[in-house]
Amino acid sequence: MRGMKSGAACLILAMGVLLWGATDAVAAPVELNVWTAFPELNEQVIWIAGKYMEKNPNIKIKATLFPQRALEEKVAVALPAGQAADLIELDKMGLYPYYVAGHLAPLPKNVVDWAKKNFPDYSVASVTSDKGEIFTFPWLNSLKVMFYNKDHFKEAGITKTPDTIEEMLEMAKKLTKRDEKGNLTRAGLDLRLSGGGFGTSQKYWTQVMIPYGAKVLEKVGNKWRAGYDTEAGRKALQYYIDAVHKYKVDSIDFKSDAEAFGLGITSMFQRESWVVGYMAKNAPKINYGAFLMPKGPGAWGTVGNTMGLSVAKSSKHKKEAFDFAMFMMNDEMSRATFGDSGWQPFRKGVDYSQLYKTRPQLKTFIDGAQTKDHVVHDYENIPPIFEIHSRMADRLMAAFKRADLVDNPSGIAKVIKETAEETNRILEDQGLLAK
Repeated sequence: MRGMKSGAACLILAMGVLLWGATDAVAAPVELNVWTAFPELNEQVIWIAGKYMEKNPNIKIKATLFPQRALEEKVAVALPAGQAADLIELDKMGLYPYYVAGHLAPLPKNVVDWAKKNFPDYSVASVTSDKGEIFTFPWLNSLKVMFYNKDHFKEAGITKTPDTIEEMLEMAKKLTKRDEKGNLTRAGLDLRLSGGGFGTSQKYWTQVMIPYGAKVLEKVGNKWRAGYDTEAGRKALQYYIDAVHKYKVDSIDFKSDAEAFGLGITSMFQRESWVVGYMAKNAPKINYGAFLMPKGPGAWGTVGNTMGLSVAKSSKHKKEAFDFAMFMMNDEMSRATFGDSGWQPFRKGVDYSQLYKTRPQLKTFIDGAQTKDHVVHDYENIPPIFEIHSRMADRLMAAFKRADLVDNPSGIAKVIKETAEETNRILEDQGLLAK
Protein backbone atom coordinates (compact mmCIF):
# COMPACT_ATOMS: atom_id res chain seq x y z
CA MET A 1 0.00 0.00 0.00
CA ARG A 2 2.82 2.33 0.92
CA GLY A 3 4.47 1.55 -2.46
CA MET A 4 1.25 2.34 -4.28
CA LYS A 5 0.86 5.61 -2.38
CA SER A 6 4.46 6.48 -3.05
CA GLY A 7 4.03 5.72 -6.77
CA ALA A 8 0.84 7.76 -6.93
CA ALA A 9 2.57 10.67 -5.20
CA CYS A 10 5.42 10.53 -7.69
CA LEU A 11 2.97 10.44 -10.59
CA ILE A 12 1.07 13.45 -9.25
CA LEU A 13 4.33 15.31 -8.70
CA ALA A 14 5.51 14.48 -12.21
CA MET A 15 2.22 15.62 -13.73
CA GLY A 16 2.45 18.82 -11.71
CA VAL A 17 5.92 19.51 -13.02
CA LEU A 18 4.78 18.87 -16.61
CA LEU A 19 1.73 21.08 -16.21
CA TRP A 20 3.83 23.84 -14.62
CA GLY A 21 6.34 23.55 -17.46
CA ALA A 22 3.60 23.70 -20.09
CA THR A 23 1.98 26.73 -18.44
CA ASP A 24 5.36 28.43 -18.19
CA ALA A 25 6.05 27.75 -21.89
CA VAL A 26 2.73 29.27 -22.92
CA ALA A 27 3.18 32.28 -20.68
CA ALA A 28 6.80 32.90 -21.59
CA PRO A 29 6.96 36.21 -23.47
CA VAL A 30 8.37 36.35 -26.99
CA GLU A 31 10.36 39.47 -27.85
CA LEU A 32 10.51 40.59 -31.47
CA ASN A 33 12.96 43.24 -32.59
CA VAL A 34 12.33 45.41 -35.66
CA TRP A 35 14.90 47.68 -37.31
CA THR A 36 13.71 50.63 -39.40
CA ALA A 37 15.43 53.44 -41.34
CA PHE A 38 12.92 56.30 -41.41
CA PRO A 39 11.47 58.22 -38.44
CA GLU A 40 7.89 58.24 -39.74
CA LEU A 41 8.00 54.48 -40.39
CA ASN A 42 9.50 53.81 -36.99
CA GLU A 43 6.66 55.74 -35.36
CA GLN A 44 4.17 53.75 -37.43
CA VAL A 45 5.72 50.41 -36.48
CA ILE A 46 5.58 51.37 -32.80
CA TRP A 47 1.89 52.28 -33.14
CA ILE A 48 1.06 49.06 -35.04
CA ALA A 49 3.06 47.03 -32.52
CA GLY A 50 0.90 48.45 -29.75
CA LYS A 51 -2.25 47.26 -31.53
CA TYR A 52 -0.71 43.83 -32.13
CA MET A 53 0.44 43.42 -28.51
CA GLU A 54 -3.08 44.18 -27.29
CA LYS A 55 -4.24 41.10 -29.19
CA ASN A 56 -1.10 39.07 -28.37
CA PRO A 57 -0.08 39.95 -24.79
CA ASN A 58 2.65 37.30 -24.65
CA ILE A 59 4.56 39.05 -27.48
CA LYS A 60 6.68 42.13 -26.87
CA ILE A 61 7.85 44.16 -29.85
CA LYS A 62 10.69 46.66 -29.85
CA ALA A 63 11.26 48.93 -32.87
CA THR A 64 14.65 50.60 -33.21
CA LEU A 65 15.35 53.51 -35.56
CA PHE A 66 18.66 53.98 -37.37
CA PRO A 67 19.53 56.59 -39.99
CA GLN A 68 19.36 54.86 -43.37
CA ARG A 69 23.12 54.62 -43.99
CA ALA A 70 23.71 53.55 -40.39
CA LEU A 71 21.12 50.78 -40.75
CA GLU A 72 22.78 49.56 -43.93
CA GLU A 73 26.10 49.38 -42.08
CA LYS A 74 24.50 47.72 -39.06
CA VAL A 75 22.84 45.05 -41.19
CA ALA A 76 26.09 44.41 -43.10
CA VAL A 77 27.78 43.39 -39.85
CA ALA A 78 24.97 41.93 -37.75
CA LEU A 79 23.00 39.89 -40.29
CA PRO A 80 25.89 37.62 -41.42
CA ALA A 81 26.88 37.23 -37.77
CA GLY A 82 23.39 36.04 -36.81
CA GLN A 83 22.86 39.05 -34.53
CA ALA A 84 20.30 41.09 -36.50
CA ALA A 85 16.74 41.96 -35.56
CA ASP A 86 13.92 39.54 -36.31
CA LEU A 87 12.43 41.95 -38.88
CA ILE A 88 14.43 44.38 -41.01
CA GLU A 89 13.04 47.20 -43.19
CA LEU A 90 15.24 48.09 -46.16
CA ASP A 91 14.94 48.66 -49.88
CA LYS A 92 14.61 45.23 -51.48
CA MET A 93 17.71 45.85 -53.60
CA GLY A 94 19.68 46.22 -50.38
CA LEU A 95 18.15 43.03 -48.97
CA TYR A 96 18.62 40.80 -52.00
CA PRO A 97 22.37 40.13 -51.57
CA TYR A 98 21.69 38.89 -48.03
CA TYR A 99 19.07 36.49 -49.36
CA VAL A 100 21.57 35.17 -51.92
CA ALA A 101 24.09 34.69 -49.10
CA GLY A 102 21.52 32.71 -47.09
CA HIS A 103 20.88 35.25 -44.32
CA LEU A 104 17.15 35.90 -44.92
CA ALA A 105 14.26 33.51 -44.38
CA PRO A 106 12.12 33.10 -47.53
CA LEU A 107 8.39 33.43 -46.96
CA PRO A 108 6.85 30.05 -45.98
CA LYS A 109 4.09 28.60 -48.18
CA ASN A 110 1.13 29.86 -46.14
CA VAL A 111 2.59 33.38 -46.15
CA VAL A 112 3.38 33.15 -49.88
CA ASP A 113 -0.25 32.22 -50.56
CA TRP A 114 -1.40 35.20 -48.50
CA ALA A 115 1.02 37.55 -50.31
CA LYS A 116 -0.04 36.40 -53.79
CA LYS A 117 -3.67 36.97 -52.86
CA ASN A 118 -3.17 40.42 -51.34
CA PHE A 119 -0.45 42.09 -53.43
CA PRO A 120 -0.28 43.13 -57.11
CA ASP A 121 1.40 40.57 -59.36
CA TYR A 122 4.21 42.96 -60.35
CA SER A 123 5.06 43.66 -56.69
CA VAL A 124 5.30 39.93 -55.94
CA ALA A 125 7.42 39.43 -59.06
CA SER A 126 9.82 42.16 -57.92
CA VAL A 127 10.66 40.25 -54.73
CA THR A 128 10.77 36.76 -56.24
CA SER A 129 14.19 35.22 -56.78
CA ASP A 130 15.34 33.12 -59.71
CA LYS A 131 14.65 30.09 -57.50
CA GLY A 132 11.01 31.13 -57.23
CA GLU A 133 11.25 32.11 -53.55
CA ILE A 134 9.79 35.35 -52.20
CA PHE A 135 12.68 36.75 -50.17
CA THR A 136 10.98 39.77 -48.59
CA PHE A 137 7.52 41.23 -48.11
CA PRO A 138 6.83 43.93 -50.74
CA TRP A 139 5.68 46.18 -47.92
CA LEU A 140 5.80 49.67 -49.39
CA ASN A 141 5.82 51.06 -52.92
CA SER A 142 8.30 53.92 -53.07
CA LEU A 143 6.69 55.40 -56.20
CA LYS A 144 8.06 58.74 -57.45
CA VAL A 145 5.85 61.64 -58.57
CA MET A 146 6.29 65.39 -58.88
CA PHE A 147 5.07 67.78 -56.18
CA TYR A 148 4.30 71.39 -57.07
CA ASN A 149 3.42 74.60 -55.26
CA LYS A 150 0.03 75.76 -56.55
CA ASP A 151 0.52 79.35 -55.41
CA HIS A 152 3.84 79.58 -57.28
CA PHE A 153 2.14 78.28 -60.43
CA LYS A 154 -0.68 80.82 -60.12
CA GLU A 155 1.77 83.66 -59.51
CA ALA A 156 3.74 82.69 -62.64
CA GLY A 157 0.57 82.47 -64.74
CA ILE A 158 0.92 78.69 -65.21
CA THR A 159 -2.52 77.07 -65.45
CA LYS A 160 -1.63 73.38 -65.86
CA THR A 161 0.95 70.85 -64.82
CA PRO A 162 3.55 69.82 -67.43
CA ASP A 163 2.87 66.87 -69.70
CA THR A 164 6.46 66.57 -70.94
CA ILE A 165 9.93 67.13 -69.53
CA GLU A 166 10.45 69.96 -72.03
CA GLU A 167 7.36 71.73 -70.70
CA MET A 168 8.56 71.17 -67.15
CA LEU A 169 11.86 72.92 -67.84
CA GLU A 170 10.10 75.87 -69.50
CA MET A 171 7.82 76.19 -66.48
CA ALA A 172 10.79 75.92 -64.14
CA LYS A 173 12.37 78.95 -65.83
CA LYS A 174 9.23 81.01 -65.11
CA LEU A 175 9.04 79.80 -61.51
CA THR A 176 12.68 80.47 -60.60
CA LYS A 177 13.49 83.63 -58.61
CA ARG A 178 16.75 85.43 -57.86
CA ASP A 179 17.76 88.44 -55.79
CA GLU A 180 19.32 91.64 -57.16
CA LYS A 181 22.75 89.98 -57.12
CA GLY A 182 21.55 87.03 -59.16
CA ASN A 183 21.55 84.59 -56.26
CA LEU A 184 18.87 81.92 -56.34
CA THR A 185 16.03 82.57 -53.89
CA ARG A 186 13.52 80.08 -55.30
CA ALA A 187 14.31 76.96 -57.31
CA GLY A 188 11.89 76.35 -60.14
CA LEU A 189 12.82 72.67 -60.24
CA ASP A 190 14.72 70.77 -57.53
CA LEU A 191 16.76 68.10 -59.32
CA ARG A 192 18.33 66.32 -56.30
CA LEU A 193 21.89 67.35 -57.18
CA SER A 194 23.54 65.98 -54.05
CA GLY A 195 22.88 63.78 -51.05
CA GLY A 196 24.95 60.76 -51.90
CA GLY A 197 24.07 57.12 -52.12
CA PHE A 198 21.85 55.44 -54.65
CA GLY A 199 19.05 57.95 -53.95
CA THR A 200 20.70 60.55 -56.19
CA SER A 201 20.99 58.19 -59.15
CA GLN A 202 17.46 56.96 -58.46
CA LYS A 203 16.00 60.45 -58.84
CA TYR A 204 18.12 61.03 -61.96
CA TRP A 205 16.91 57.72 -63.42
CA THR A 206 13.31 58.78 -62.81
CA GLN A 207 13.67 62.44 -63.82
CA VAL A 208 15.47 62.09 -67.15
CA MET A 209 16.69 58.58 -68.01
CA ILE A 210 13.24 57.02 -68.23
CA PRO A 211 11.76 59.92 -70.28
CA TYR A 212 14.64 59.77 -72.77
CA GLY A 213 14.45 55.98 -72.94
CA ALA A 214 17.86 55.31 -71.35
CA LYS A 215 18.22 52.16 -69.24
CA VAL A 216 20.57 51.85 -66.30
CA LEU A 217 21.00 48.16 -67.12
CA GLU A 218 20.19 46.22 -70.27
CA LYS A 219 19.60 42.49 -70.02
CA VAL A 220 21.20 40.25 -72.63
CA GLY A 221 20.30 36.60 -72.14
CA ASN A 222 20.85 35.93 -68.44
CA LYS A 223 23.47 38.67 -68.02
CA TRP A 224 23.63 42.45 -68.02
CA ARG A 225 25.48 45.49 -69.34
CA ALA A 226 25.20 49.27 -68.92
CA GLY A 227 22.32 50.51 -71.03
CA TYR A 228 22.92 54.25 -71.00
CA ASP A 229 26.06 54.86 -73.09
CA THR A 230 23.68 55.95 -75.85
CA GLU A 231 22.30 59.12 -77.37
CA ALA A 232 19.41 58.89 -74.90
CA GLY A 233 21.85 58.64 -71.98
CA ARG A 234 23.80 61.67 -73.18
CA LYS A 235 20.61 63.73 -73.59
CA ALA A 236 19.59 62.85 -70.04
CA LEU A 237 22.79 64.32 -68.58
CA GLN A 238 22.59 67.34 -70.88
CA TYR A 239 19.13 68.11 -69.48
CA TYR A 240 20.56 68.38 -65.95
CA ILE A 241 23.60 70.40 -67.03
CA ASP A 242 21.45 72.89 -68.94
CA ALA A 243 18.93 73.17 -66.09
CA VAL A 244 21.66 73.95 -63.54
CA HIS A 245 24.29 75.91 -65.48
CA LYS A 246 22.50 77.40 -68.51
CA TYR A 247 18.99 78.12 -67.23
CA LYS A 248 19.92 78.10 -63.53
CA VAL A 249 16.59 76.76 -62.26
CA ASP A 250 18.45 74.97 -59.44
CA SER A 251 21.83 75.23 -57.76
CA ILE A 252 24.26 72.83 -56.13
CA ASP A 253 24.45 74.89 -52.92
CA PHE A 254 20.74 75.74 -52.64
CA LYS A 255 18.55 74.12 -49.97
CA SER A 256 16.61 71.21 -51.44
CA ASP A 257 14.24 68.30 -50.98
CA ALA A 258 11.13 68.25 -48.75
CA GLU A 259 12.57 70.85 -46.39
CA ALA A 260 12.94 73.42 -49.18
CA PHE A 261 9.49 72.60 -50.54
CA GLY A 262 7.99 73.01 -47.07
CA LEU A 263 9.73 76.38 -46.73
CA GLY A 264 8.22 77.53 -50.02
CA ILE A 265 11.58 78.02 -51.76
CA THR A 266 11.17 75.19 -54.27
CA SER A 267 8.35 75.13 -56.81
CA MET A 268 8.62 71.54 -58.10
CA PHE A 269 10.44 68.46 -56.87
CA GLN A 270 10.31 64.69 -57.19
CA ARG A 271 9.70 62.47 -54.20
CA GLU A 272 7.61 59.70 -52.66
CA SER A 273 4.29 59.67 -50.82
CA TRP A 274 5.85 60.21 -47.38
CA VAL A 275 6.11 63.90 -48.32
CA VAL A 276 2.34 64.21 -47.81
CA GLY A 277 2.73 63.25 -44.16
CA TYR A 278 5.77 65.51 -43.82
CA MET A 279 3.88 68.50 -45.22
CA ALA A 280 0.88 67.93 -42.95
CA LYS A 281 3.18 67.97 -39.95
CA ASN A 282 5.76 70.59 -40.92
CA ALA A 283 4.18 72.86 -43.56
CA PRO A 284 0.37 72.62 -43.32
CA LYS A 285 -0.16 76.05 -44.90
CA ILE A 286 1.60 75.28 -48.17
CA ASN A 287 -0.93 74.95 -51.00
CA TYR A 288 0.40 72.10 -53.11
CA GLY A 289 -0.49 69.24 -55.42
CA ALA A 290 1.10 66.26 -57.15
CA PHE A 291 1.29 64.98 -60.72
CA LEU A 292 2.73 61.95 -62.48
CA MET A 293 6.25 62.19 -63.87
CA PRO A 294 6.12 63.97 -67.26
CA LYS A 295 6.61 62.10 -70.51
CA GLY A 296 9.74 62.29 -72.61
CA PRO A 297 10.58 61.57 -76.23
CA GLY A 298 11.56 58.01 -75.33
CA ALA A 299 9.11 56.77 -72.69
CA TRP A 300 6.71 57.55 -69.86
CA GLY A 301 7.02 56.11 -66.40
CA THR A 302 8.57 56.27 -62.96
CA VAL A 303 10.56 54.27 -60.45
CA GLY A 304 8.54 52.44 -57.83
CA ASN A 305 11.23 50.69 -55.85
CA THR A 306 10.08 48.25 -53.21
CA MET A 307 10.66 48.85 -49.52
CA GLY A 308 10.95 45.36 -48.16
CA LEU A 309 10.32 43.84 -44.75
CA SER A 310 12.42 40.72 -44.21
CA VAL A 311 12.73 38.08 -41.53
CA ALA A 312 16.30 37.20 -40.56
CA LYS A 313 17.18 33.54 -40.96
CA SER A 314 18.82 33.69 -37.53
CA SER A 315 15.55 34.78 -35.86
CA LYS A 316 14.41 32.43 -33.10
CA HIS A 317 10.82 33.59 -33.57
CA LYS A 318 10.19 33.34 -37.32
CA LYS A 319 6.56 32.24 -36.96
CA GLU A 320 5.73 35.24 -34.77
CA ALA A 321 7.75 37.58 -37.01
CA PHE A 322 5.85 36.53 -40.14
CA ASP A 323 2.54 36.83 -38.30
CA PHE A 324 3.33 40.35 -37.10
CA ALA A 325 4.45 41.34 -40.61
CA MET A 326 1.12 40.20 -42.07
CA PHE A 327 -0.72 42.12 -39.34
CA MET A 328 1.24 45.25 -40.31
CA MET A 329 -0.12 44.91 -43.84
CA ASN A 330 -3.79 44.18 -43.21
CA ASP A 331 -6.42 46.63 -44.51
CA GLU A 332 -6.70 48.68 -41.31
CA MET A 333 -2.95 49.00 -40.81
CA SER A 334 -2.37 49.79 -44.50
CA ARG A 335 -4.85 52.67 -44.35
CA ALA A 336 -3.23 53.94 -41.16
CA THR A 337 0.28 53.65 -42.61
CA PHE A 338 -0.64 55.54 -45.79
CA GLY A 339 -2.53 58.23 -43.90
CA ASP A 340 -0.23 58.74 -40.91
CA SER A 341 3.24 58.21 -42.37
CA GLY A 342 2.50 59.01 -46.00
CA TRP A 343 4.33 55.85 -47.14
CA GLN A 344 2.38 53.96 -49.79
CA PRO A 345 1.53 50.33 -48.98
CA PHE A 346 1.76 47.86 -51.86
CA ARG A 347 -1.39 46.07 -50.71
CA LYS A 348 -4.16 45.85 -53.29
CA GLY A 349 -7.90 46.14 -52.73
CA VAL A 350 -7.65 48.58 -49.81
CA ASP A 351 -10.27 51.35 -49.76
CA TYR A 352 -8.55 54.72 -49.31
CA SER A 353 -11.53 56.89 -50.33
CA GLN A 354 -11.96 58.48 -46.89
CA LEU A 355 -8.26 59.30 -46.78
CA TYR A 356 -8.38 61.12 -50.12
CA LYS A 357 -10.87 63.61 -48.69
CA THR A 358 -8.25 65.05 -46.34
CA ARG A 359 -5.08 64.24 -48.33
CA PRO A 360 -6.03 64.30 -52.01
CA GLN A 361 -2.37 64.29 -53.13
CA LEU A 362 -2.13 60.61 -52.14
CA LYS A 363 -4.49 59.59 -54.94
CA THR A 364 -1.79 60.48 -57.49
CA PHE A 365 0.33 57.64 -56.11
CA ILE A 366 -2.42 55.06 -56.46
CA ASP A 367 -3.09 56.38 -59.98
CA GLY A 368 0.62 56.08 -60.76
CA ALA A 369 0.53 52.34 -60.16
CA GLN A 370 -2.60 51.86 -62.31
CA THR A 371 -2.46 54.37 -65.19
CA LYS A 372 -2.36 52.80 -68.66
CA ASP A 373 0.99 53.17 -70.49
CA HIS A 374 2.63 54.67 -67.38
CA VAL A 375 5.35 52.10 -66.63
CA VAL A 376 6.58 51.51 -63.07
CA HIS A 377 10.23 50.40 -62.99
CA ASP A 378 12.03 48.63 -60.15
CA TYR A 379 15.60 47.52 -59.49
CA GLU A 380 16.97 44.29 -60.91
CA ASN A 381 17.51 41.43 -58.46
CA ILE A 382 21.27 41.07 -58.82
CA PRO A 383 23.77 41.28 -55.93
CA PRO A 384 25.80 44.32 -57.15
CA ILE A 385 22.76 46.53 -57.91
CA PHE A 386 23.32 48.75 -54.88
CA GLU A 387 26.97 49.30 -55.77
CA ILE A 388 26.13 50.03 -59.41
CA HIS A 389 23.71 52.80 -58.51
CA SER A 390 25.89 54.21 -55.72
CA ARG A 391 28.98 54.47 -57.95
CA MET A 392 26.85 55.98 -60.69
CA ALA A 393 25.58 58.59 -58.22
CA ASP A 394 29.14 59.58 -57.25
CA ARG A 395 30.06 60.26 -60.87
CA LEU A 396 26.81 62.09 -61.59
CA MET A 397 27.21 64.41 -58.61
CA ALA A 398 30.70 65.32 -59.81
CA ALA A 399 29.33 66.03 -63.30
CA PHE A 400 26.47 68.19 -61.98
CA LYS A 401 29.04 70.68 -60.68
CA ARG A 402 30.71 71.15 -64.08
CA ALA A 403 29.65 74.30 -65.90
CA ASP A 404 32.16 73.39 -68.62
CA LEU A 405 29.74 70.69 -69.81
CA VAL A 406 27.30 73.31 -71.16
CA ASP A 407 27.23 73.05 -74.97
CA ASN A 408 29.99 70.45 -74.70
CA PRO A 409 28.71 67.22 -76.29
CA SER A 410 32.12 65.54 -76.27
CA GLY A 411 32.50 66.28 -72.55
CA ILE A 412 29.04 64.87 -71.86
CA ALA A 413 29.86 61.78 -73.93
CA LYS A 414 33.10 61.23 -71.99
CA VAL A 415 31.31 61.37 -68.60
CA ILE A 416 28.65 58.92 -69.75
CA LYS A 417 31.18 56.55 -71.34
CA GLU A 418 33.38 56.42 -68.23
CA THR A 419 30.40 55.94 -65.92
CA ALA A 420 29.07 53.09 -68.08
CA GLU A 421 32.52 51.49 -68.13
CA GLU A 422 32.52 51.45 -64.33
CA THR A 423 29.06 49.87 -64.32
CA ASN A 424 30.35 47.16 -66.64
CA ARG A 425 33.45 46.57 -64.49
CA ILE A 426 31.22 45.98 -61.46
CA LEU A 427 29.13 43.51 -63.45
CA GLU A 428 32.25 41.76 -64.73
CA ASP A 429 33.63 41.38 -61.21
CA GLN A 430 30.44 39.50 -60.33
CA GLY A 431 30.48 37.37 -63.47
CA LEU A 432 27.32 39.10 -64.70
CA LEU A 433 28.61 41.13 -67.66
CA ALA A 434 27.07 40.36 -71.03
CA LYS A 435 29.77 40.21 -73.68
